Amino acid sequence: MTAIAKAVEVVGSQTALAKVLGVKQAYVWNWLKLHKRAPAKYIRRIAQATDYQVTESDLLIDHEVK
Repeated sequence: MTAIAKAVEVVGSQTALAKVLGVKQAYVWNWLKLHKRAPAKYIRRIAQATDYQVTESDLLIDHEVK
């Protein structure tokens, strides 16, 4: 499971994560299904949204694996 997928699970839904980040749910879907990672500019906010159950390091690892 990718870190972004785990983050969506922890927050509750794609819509909930999108709302916290101030983006459309479709963006989160693209991160999950197409890119398999979150854009770097959202990593810190995603970690905060999960109360650090998904860390910044976890999210960065998704960028290393392709």
